[in-house]
Amino acid sequence: MQITIHKSGELLESTKQVIHEKVNKLETFYDRIERADVYIKEDDGTTANGHKVEVRLAIPGNDLFAEYTDQSIKRAIAEVAEALRRQIRKHKEKNQERNTAGPAVLPVQDELDEDIAVSEEQL
Repeated sequence: MQITIHKSGELLESTKQVIHEKVNKLETFYDRIERADVYIKEDDGTTANGHKVEVRLAIPGNDLFAEYTDQSIKRAIAEVAEALRRQIRKHKEKNQERNTAGPAVLPVQDELDEDIAVSEEQL
């Protein structure tokens, strides 16, 4: 999986390591993750020195997205990773339900069969 970190300023190496660790761990729950885009923004002032962490996971179908704001950037990363883990679980359960449902079987309409038989006899 390719991880891209978008941040206007510099990040500490330990913070980058936490991001890679948490995001890579998501692959243990779902191995079809193609890419992860991590956006780290300074918050709009609602939290003192807050950091907003947003992560978009590119998977087949609809992408998964989570965001969290906290004073601690590492705690925000952990919360986003946990939210994405829950979304992955729901996504997998939803896909399993679709795959195990099987094809829909339509009831046979006897009237249509009779009409076809009559029309063949008329020919």
